[in-house]
Order: sequence, then structure tokens, then C-alpha cells
Amino acid sequence: MKVYVAAPGQHNWPSIPDDVQDRLLELLKEYLNEEKLGIPLKRTRKISKDLVKHPIKQHLAIGLRSVMRCLKQKQCLLVLVCTSLAPIILTKPILLLSQIHSIPSIRIKNLATTLTKTFSIPQCSTIGFKLSCHEHSQLKDLADNLLQIINGDDKQPSSVTFIPGKIIPPYQNPKRISAGIEKKKNKPKKK
Repeated sequence: MKVYVAAPGQHNWPSIPDDVQDRLLELLKEYLNEEKLGIPLKRTRKISKDLVKHPIKQHLAIGLRSVMRCLKQKQCLLVLVCTSLAPIILTKPILLLSQIHSIPSIRIKNLATTLTKTFSIPQCSTIGFKLSCHEHSQLKDLADNLLQIINGDDKQPSSVTFIPGKIIPPYQNPKRISAGIEKKKNKPKKK
């Protein structure tokens, strides 16, 4: 990565009150409900003959690798990460990429249990909403509601405080010599 957000060991995740975290979780449970959607969301081992894209999952990035890929391709609208995903080596790139591309990314308690139950993917701790989620009406409503709580509006200001990151330039190796500078060759002395 070419730039680092804040100090290497510091996390700049937005600070969110517990009641707001609970509200965001409730919205996820309410909308990502198989009975309400009428479409199975759980992962199955059955191999279907017709390889048709899932009407909902195609608009979501589920899991760490999928979210990272989506962030790199600048296709994310919103990223939610569980606080259980603790190692800095995993969470730092998500925070870094989302801050560079100005994508709201938030850490929520107990998100992993909700995602694991919903999609039956063990230890699933990250979910990203792709820009294409506006094509699905219920996903669009969910994303709009989540963003309204996170960003706030005129009636109700947001209680989520984003901590800006200080961009630090990469460390320059002083030993590296640029291509334009020519080294002086030691000429052998004439006797």
C-alpha cells in the first residue's frame, strides 16, 4: 500500500453508541430475513444445473476476501465489520481503503453471529453493500436506512463520529538511487 492512515498501530474506526449499533443490527435482521424476502439466503451444498446469479447475494460482498475485492474495485457503498475481527492485519486494510475512497465503514458488536445465522457461513464477520444494491428494492431500502442512521439527516443528526485519518507518505529508502543519477566509475590509475 502506498499510504497509511494515521499511525501504524492506531485504529480510526468511527465511534458509535451502543443503541445505534443495536438499531443497525435490528435493521439487518429485519431486512435480511428469508421469510420476508421469500428467497433462501443460506449457503447450500447442492449443485444447481442452472447457474443463475442469486437475486440478493450478487449485490452483497459477504466475507473478508469479497469485501476487500469490492473495496479495491471501488464498488462498495457501505461496509460493516464485526468487532470480533480484531487482528490489525485484517481490519487495517478495510479501514484504509474505505477512508481513501470515502466509503463509510463501521464496526458493530455481535455482527458475526447475525451474518453466520443468516448466510450459514461460519465465522463470517464482514459484509459490504455493492453499488448495484439499488437495483433490488428491499436492499435499496436497507442500505438507505443504514446510511441515514450513520450519516444522519436534517431532522435527526448522526451520533456516529468519524475519526479522520492523517495520511502519512510511504517511507523512502535512502539507499535507493534514482535511475537518472549515474555512479562514478573508478578509473584504474596509470603507472
